[in-house]
This record gives sequence, C-alpha cells and structure tokens, in this order.
Amino acid sequence: MKNVLKSKFLWAAALSISLGIAGCNIFNPTESVNIKNDDPDALTYEGYLKFRNNEYTEAVYYFQKAIEADESHSEAWLGLIKAKMNEEKLNAFNLLKYANAKRNGALPLVDMPEDEAAELKRAIDTVFYYANTFKTMDEQNRLDGVITMKTKSVSDGYMVLQLLNAMLVMRKTSARMQGCQGSPEYIKENCDIGSIINGAKNDPKELVEAFNGIFETCEENPESMSEWAGLITDEWGKVNDVVTGNAQADAFRYMCQALAEETKDTDDPAQLAKTMNILASQMSFSDLLDDDGDGCIDEEIYDGEDNDGDGEVDEDLRDKTNSINYDDARIAQNVLNKKNSIKDLRVVSDARPNGKYVDLDIDMDGKTYDEEDYTVEWDFIYTKYDDRVKHNDHRFKFAKNMVFNPKGYDRDTFIGLKRAIAQDINKDNPTFDLKYRQENIGGCWVNYSEKDFKKWFEGRN
Repeated sequence: MKNVLKSKFLWAAALSISLGIAGCNIFNPTESVNIKNDDPDALTYEGYLKFRNNEYTEAVYYFQKAIEADESHSEAWLGLIKAKMNEEKLNAFNLLKYANAKRNGALPLVDMPEDEAAELKRAIDTVFYYANTFKTMDEQNRLDGVITMKTKSVSDGYMVLQLLNAMLVMRKTSARMQGCQGSPEYIKENCDIGSIINGAKNDPKELVEAFNGIFETCEENPESMSEWAGLITDEWGKVNDVVTGNAQADAFRYMCQALAEETKDTDDPAQLAKTMNILASQMSFSDLLDDDGDGCIDEEIYDGEDNDGDGEVDEDLRDKTNSINYDDARIAQNVLNKKNSIKDLRVVSDARPNGKYVDLDIDMDGKTYDEEDYTVEWDFIYTKYDDRVKHNDHRFKFAKNMVFNPKGYDRDTFIGLKRAIAQDINKDNPTFDLKYRQENIGGCWVNYSEKDFKKWFEGRN
C-alpha cells in the first residue's frame, strides 16, 4: 500500500496545490474606476472585475494593457497568468476532471485521448510562457515587488504547471511501453509511475528536464514546497521534530538543490543514467538490475558516497526504504550548521534488506540475505559513520576484497566502458563477453558463471 501511495504522490500534490490556488484572492486591486490606457492600477482593477465575471479573454486584454502602461506592475502580471490559466481551462475543477476520469492506473493521464493530451500540453506551454516571463523579470528585479515568485499562490501555481508537465512527459513514455497498453485491468497492474521511470531510462532527457523544473521550483521556494518535498523525503520525519522554522526550510531547500543539480545536465549520457537511478531510488522504484555495467546489482544507496569502491558515486541505486536507516540527529545538526551536500543530508546509520531485496545476490557470490545472519552485502566495513568518515571508506563489506579497473584505465575511459557494457543487451550476441568484463571491469563480474552471465540479460529491453 505504501508504494501505491507513493506512486501517486505527484498527482495528489498537484491537486492539493491546485485547490489551494482556486481559493486564493491573488489580487489587491485599486479602488479606481477611471479606465485609462496609462493607468495600470485602474486597468488591473478592470481586469480583476472581468476575471470575477469569468470573462477571461477580456481580463487578459486589460491585464496586458496594464503591463503596457507599466511593465513592472506585478499584480497585472499575475492577473494575466491567472486569466490565461482559466482561459486555457487550467483551473482547479478541470484539473480534478483530469484526475478522476478513467483512473485505471497509477498515472491518470496514461489513457487520456491523444487530442485531449495535446490540448493540455498546448495550454500548459501557453501559460508557461507568461509564467516564465514573470519569473525572469522577478529574478532580474524588474518588477515592483508587490507580488514575487515567493508569493505562495504564485510558487504553488508554478509547481502545478511543472507537475502537470512531468505527467505529460511520463504519458509519452508510457506510449512506448507494452505494460501501459491493453485493458484497464492490465494497465492498472503494470503501468505505475515506477515502471514508467524505469521505462524511460533508454531515452531519459525530456523526463529529466521535467523533473529539473520541479526541483528548481522547490529549491527557490522551500516554504511553499515543503509539504510536497516531504513526500519525497518522508524518512526525514524525525529530523522535522528537531529542526524548525528557517532550518526546516533550509533542509528542503538543500534537498531540492541537490536534486536540481543532479537533474541539470541532460547532455552527458553517464549523468543522465545516474539521474534516472536517483529518481527511481528516491521514489522506491529501483529495477533490481545492474544499471552501471559492473556486474553488481543495486549496490549503491543515495548517500553521496562510493559504496562499492569503483570510483563512482550513487550510480546504481537501491530503493529508498525504511530498511535504510538514517542518522536523523546528525542530519538535523548538519542542517542547522548549513551543510548542504548529499552526504550531509543522507547520513546512513545502517542498511538492511526489505522484502524486495531478501533474495537478491548483489555481488553474485552465491550468498543472499539470511534470516539468522546478515550477509556482507548489507554491512558497512566501518559500522559507525564517524569511522567511515575518518577512514574515507564508505564501502559495504562485499566490496572489501573487490578489484575494479584491473587494467588501470583512466577514470573517464573506465566509466565509459562500464556504460557501454550496461547498454550491451543483446543476449544472443553480446558485444562484451564475460571474460572481457572480468578482465577489464573486474568488480562483481569475477563472481559470474556463464549461466549467471546469461541470466544477467533478463529484464532488459
């Protein structure tokens, strides 16, 4: 049930924010009724009256005239954005229609008719044009400051657009997935957000860009986004009992900042691959595959450290589950001390397998989690975090005697080779055979038999 709820968190957040916007009075109009082309307050007031009468096209006209009279008039800009949203039928009631209609799967837009999805995308892009103009002018201090991007109704509304845009991008991905085609019952079983995120790994750029917009919005406005951000970082529950006020806003800002940074570079294939793993892991949707080509399966956790000793950080991730326990007191102290790296916000106390990983042999050495005794896959070499920092060694015990890069390639060449191997998915005619992987990558490949090697290709497409 927990994962089902998480798979729908984006949409639930979008709806709650949308309804909040619907109830907000976003104007503070002048009492003037003398409508002149050079009187921005009067023109804004007239736009407000038209808006209240549901005459959105006329409202757009007056808000645009007010902006022509005074480009810095923030109330006119916000009125224009709100009027355009309603003119394009992007109001709370229509968003509820999108959420409630034909809800056959975890992603409501999957079975939306193509023409309706195209119209929704066009409407979002139209409103984005005006919202992004407002955002740019606000950042450049070209507005009067009465209303800014930090105004809650503004930042919440901007997040709604980002969330809807991400939904539509995921809908595009779902159109290429077999699990998202078929009967309503089949779609409900096989087409959740986790499946779509993992399905986008072969072509992730557009989805990563969409999530980057979400995380940047959250970073810039942590106070208004903290409830939504908490849905991604729900293991911070105890931290929130310690940090309050500005420190709590800092905690969300730092986390969103880190995620925004991770999703920023969409031109580097290696970074894109890492980013998709982070998104999947943070939403509890890891795929139980070796995504980085070292033969190890979900051996990293999102802690900003190299857990397997291959020279990469957070590149092949386990699910974010309650079985990965965080040092809440240390994280809270780091937030209070204004530390903001992933390693400061993801201080791991210990990691244990949940049901999904109980039977997984991470390093293919023939051992899995045992009910009576934890295997080395789930223990740190140094149990205490301070000792891991002192020795600069955050590896799990399974990696203690493991050798990566036995031929001594330079770092970029080695990582590039691993990525090429990760994409070598032709089971019948692989480009890199097992012997090549063992001799050039090392790592977990040394534990594979030819039978294991053939099994490695399962689940890839």
